[in-house]
Amino acid sequence: MTVESIKKILATPSIGNFRCVELFEVIGTRSKNPAFNIFTLAIAHETDLRLINEEKITPKLVQLKTDKSLKFGVFKRIISIEDFFNRISNLNTKITDKDNKNNLVYGRLKCIPAVHAPALEQGKNEFLGLLKNNFFGGSHLFEWFDESKEHVASLIENLKSLDELSKKLQEYLPIKIGSHSDRLGNIILQIPCSAVAFVTERRDPNSHQLLSNLAVSPHISEEVKLSGIFWREQHGSMIDFQKIPLAKGRNIIPFQQINGRGYYAIWDEDNQIICAGGEIPPIMESINLFIYMQEHDQRIFRLPDGTEQKINISTRASQSQIGKNIKDHRDWVRNRLLKIERQELHDSLKLRQFKQDMRQEALDFIRKLIKAYSQNGIYLWDPYLWVQDLLETVFFSPYANVPIKALTSNEALKINKESPCRAKINQAILQAGWLNLTFVKARVRNFHDRFIIFPQAKDEPVRAWSLGTSVNSLGKSHHIIQEVEDGQIIADIFEEMWEQSISDEGNILWKSKKN
Repeated sequence: MTVESIKKILATPSIGNFRCVELFEVIGTRSKNPAFNIFTLAIAHETDLRLINEEKITPKLVQLKTDKSLKFGVFKRIISIEDFFNRISNLNTKITDKDNKNNLVYGRLKCIPAVHAPALEQGKNEFLGLLKNNFFGGSHLFEWFDESKEHVASLIENLKSLDELSKKLQEYLPIKIGSHSDRLGNIILQIPCSAVAFVTERRDPNSHQLLSNLAVSPHISEEVKLSGIFWREQHGSMIDFQKIPLAKGRNIIPFQQINGRGYYAIWDEDNQIICAGGEIPPIMESINLFIYMQEHDQRIFRLPDGTEQKINISTRASQSQIGKNIKDHRDWVRNRLLKIERQELHDSLKLRQFKQDMRQEALDFIRKLIKAYSQNGIYLWDPYLWVQDLLETVFFSPYANVPIKALTSNEALKINKESPCRAKINQAILQAGWLNLTFVKARVRNFHDRFIIFPQAKDEPVRAWSLGTSVNSLGKSHHIIQEVEDGQIIADIFEEMWEQSISDEGNILWKSKKN
């Protein structure tokens, strides 16, 4: 069924007139084991490229420093469409590369349902950074997903090796495999939507309607019946939804408002398929112009190292606005959203503000986070972290034997040199209660990071909050505790520092006995 679906799209005139497939294979080798697939990208082409049996993009295999047992290479082939179908017919086991007399092995591959990846100018999709030239109308994608990851598991588990592979791979192929570890071992076929081009030109001066242009490839001989599906999205709602028939050349998109982001899909009515899709670029309504006058005055001062600095001073002479200057419904909505956002952040535990004399409130908030998210463990990262801070925070975790990793610095040891860590914790614990805590001094001499991190659970991402101050100062002066956008990055950096530090047993300040 997959082969039939691919053949149908390749043969659809409103998608393209495809003649061959460009194949990029990222291959890994370990010792005397067979070469294995790290990632393969196949791109359908309309032009008759010269068939290439094999071309080495990497002059020789590249060895990783972080995993000396692994080498990788990038190979390019131009093959016929028929040849490509012959190759994918055996993807459920392995492919034999007869030219090199080597076996290229794959994991357990499963073809997942095809998707259309639109050309997004400002938005993102999960394939961004993996495809080649996904411009204009986007691409139809078929993917064979490696569900076992048996040959690439070491890369997924070793973040340093994956990061090194990704950086070195970008020297030869413009893809970012490091941010797509789930795609390791996979094969993706990209079929670009290249027969229909759609662009929005400008907004009608008297309404919110947009003037657009539709172009169709000359290779399409018969008349194609195309429709346009247009919509805007704002604050989780789909607004201004339109479906209209399209003609070659000038078309009007009858939008009623200009709120939100605009998107489009060009639909082939006869073949019932998307032949182009993407984002409608925003139309500028107003411009603020600022005119600055250069003054003769300077600001002159000395830096702590004694070097003198001279800064030329400018003053704003005038300000003007071109375009909309009357307050309308969008301004009222925008102001309302700003007002409720703070309360929503407060209620969702994403952000909380603390002022002087709010020590107990701040500790209660941290304990609330611990109760909500520590089922898989806790990482506490603070250069001034000490015994009393642990007792007031991570000791409140209600979950048995979850790994708790606490990282402090030399600064904390200097301040608390008269307060032995082991003795104070042992004295404080009356009953261990399935505690799995390791308290470590960082190998890094100085750091200023203050985070509480909750590692990734099976169905939940990493969550991390910036504390804004040290644990011993929570709620004593103004600070903000705020969830960071990508907790995985923070967790990865913490883990790297943790592994460097705990490798020296002398850095372990206290560790729970086995329960």
